[in-house]
Amino acid sequence: MRLGPVVLGPRQLGGVKPRRLLLALLLARGAPVSKDRLGELLWDGPRPVTAAATIEAYVCVLRKRLEPQAGPRASLIETRAGGYRIERARLVLDVDRDERLASRALHPATPPGDAVGLLREALSEATAPLVPDEGSADWLVAARAAHEARTRELLVAAAEKVALVAPDDATHWAQLALDSDPFDESAWHALMHTKELSGDHADGLRAYGRCRTLFADELGCAPGPRLQELYARLLGGGGRATSGPHGGAGELEQLIEAVVRLHHDLSDGPASTADGPGRGAARGISSDQARRALTALVQRSARSRPQLVRTASA
Repeated sequence: MRLGPVVLGPRQLGGVKPRRLLLALLLARGAPVSKDRLGELLWDGPRPVTAAATIEAYVCVLRKRLEPQAGPRASLIETRAGGYRIERARLVLDVDRDERLASRALHPATPPGDAVGLLREALSEATAPLVPDEGSADWLVAARAAHEARTRELLVAAAEKVALVAPDDATHWAQLALDSDPFDESAWHALMHTKELSGDHADGLRAYGRCRTLFADELGCAPGPRLQELYARLLGGGGRATSGPHGGAGELEQLIEAVVRLHHDLSDGPASTADGPGRGAARGISSDQARRALTALVQRSARSRPQLVRTASA
């Protein structure tokens, strides 16, 4: 944390509870926090009868550490009825600086080429957890989770923004988002879309394969329509697939579903029947359904092919 020319670390802010009080005020983003609420955040169990006075003492410690020359009326921490608020605009926090840079880069008016440098700076510490050394109280865990989710959104948006002009950066940021949450379909889309735009369709198809296997094994479902449509485009070399009951991404997904099911049945051996508990059951269709689906798709394909007409020679 920077206050003017001074950089303040944990040791400059007092003990554990004064630091946590400061964190509680910072996470409130300038909104007042009551003494009752601060008491709940500082003490896990029953609060001591002197809690209010102790909080006032912690505030005095923080005011002296933050601005030794300022009086209470000019302090960064302002007294409010029954509580306190912090004038966050006077501080320079890493997380605020990074969000401002990312916001500038992701603005629609910012060209992707100009956004790359801003995003590299903003996301240089994207994987760093929020205040990792301040314990594991429930409210701190929740704050870290919210920060991680927001960072993941920025990583995905950054990857989509620069996919065409900086595919290596886009791939890296999409992968960081997936490391944070491997079930985030938007992150899978950013990764696959980057491969599509850079012409690396084989890598995009491999990414979809990993995604599809993960979703099937862990969630018992297939990726959503947006990913299926992108997968169909990758298979088609960039041509946009149609969707609907008789073709496009939906039909392709049915075909893949059937093939995967039959493959797992063959791998599992006789113990995996149409109604049995083999690994293929997690894919959502039985062996008989898979065979019927394949037969129907092959027949439909045969009917749609142009027929060769023989004409008698004169």
